[in-house]
Amino acid sequence: MLKVIITYILGIMCILGAYSQTRVDTLLNILNDGGTTRHVMVFAHRGDWRNAPAENSLEAYRNCIREGIDGIEVDLQMTSDSVLVIMHDETLDRTTTGHGLVSDYTKAQLDSLWLLSPIGVVTRLKIPTFEEVLELAKDNILIQVDKWKPFAPLVAQAIKKHQCGHQVIIRTTDPYDKFKRLYGNLFEDVIVMPVLVCRNNGDNNKLDDFMTKYSSPAISVTFTSTDFDVLNRLDEIKQKKYRLWLNSLWGSFNANHDDEGAMHDPDQNYGWLLGKGANIIFSDNPVYLKNYLAKKGYRIF
Repeated sequence: MLKVIITYILGIMCILGAYSQTRVDTLLNILNDGGTTRHVMVFAHRGDWRNAPAENSLEAYRNCIREGIDGIEVDLQMTSDSVLVIMHDETLDRTTTGHGLVSDYTKAQLDSLWLLSPIGVVTRLKIPTFEEVLELAKDNILIQVDKWKPFAPLVAQAIKKHQCGHQVIIRTTDPYDKFKRLYGNLFEDVIVMPVLVCRNNGDNNKLDDFMTKYSSPAISVTFTSTDFDVLNRLDEIKQKKYRLWLNSLWGSFNANHDDEGAMHDPDQNYGWLLGKGANIIFSDNPVYLKNYLAKKGYRIF
């Protein structure tokens, strides 16, 4: 009888523990598992813009949460009154009904504009602020912040305000000592992920610096071709319990094994990245990629 009661209590505790854990907690467990699970993480470049009205929009990020994508990428620009907004380009012309530099507009002036779809159709969506995206993503999805360097103190301040540093990733190509010299402890509560952009000149030294000094759970590698010597060390990155972040965005990131090619031959594109050891993939077509990974047994939830 006592054994039955103990088993019952343990079961209740497990259920309560599952309910108390947020989705981000689960994602962080996977991100920090050293690649020991088969789960390949998917990060959405500018959100799920293929299935939303506009890139870098709240709707593109909501889609990612609804679809069970692991992480989103956001691009930052700053208004003339020092508000961080989500926008890839420094100018408004390509993605909004406005013209000119984002930095020439106040936040109130940007609020009068509309986002454009990828083919230039005017949507009913507004330019989101960084804080709006942080609040949307909190406890729901990981956030990789791009174009952060010109606004580093404001970025760190916003992350701290929303208490979500544990789920935020910033990328840097800087050697560790340079990063610490420039930013000190500004991002001590944030995941700092080093990125190796292969050049052949000094690649191995940079990788040694990254693996020796950064405490990131992941290292990102980009390459225009497969001729770079350092690519022979991708297995070493994984053996040292880093997750390997590769990109499927377009050819200059992955020797032409990309989202475009995956539309007609996913095995020769996504499958090729998996063969190189990728267990985080950065994609412009995150839902398609997620479904491919699920069919191949690379998704555990």
